[in-house]
Amino acid sequence: MTDADFAGIGPGFAAYLRGFRRHAGSAPTARHVGAYCRGLLSDEPRKTVEPLALRAGTTVRTLQVFLKAAAWDEAGMGGTLRRKLGAALAAEPDPARLGTVGRIDETSVVEKGDQTPGVQRQYLGCVGKVDDGIVTVHLGACRGDLKVWSR
Repeated sequence: MTDADFAGIGPGFAAYLRGFRRHAGSAPTARHVGAYCRGLLSDEPRKTVEPLALRAGTTVRTLQVFLKAAAWDEAGMGGTLRRKLGAALAAEPDPARLGTVGRIDETSVVEKGDQTPGVQRQYLGCVGKVDDGIVTVHLGACRGDLKVWSR
């Protein structure tokens, strides 16, 4: 998303994220949730810590520490996500006619060095073996008519 796109959804996006911030640890740490999520959704070509931190006006090291060492309440975060997703899907009209589509995607990336938070030896599907890297899991769901979005 571009900065102009965010300007249009800014208050709604901030309100959505408020439900998750309480699961991200202390108040100073929790403030980074919005900056990080906005960076992930941005049109930034590289979604690594350095460009995301610079775009948000945060020091790179601060965002690295947030991602690597912050005390997250993972169960609380997951519960909040399930409640929000359930409420959004339930609010869609005529669920019997439109149905629901869900997708869970695990993505792995080989990473070397010690500058990327979350790097560890683990199975990476992208190379088919155990190596140093990061694995992320993405959840998507929709209900309703298919709308194609492009820029």
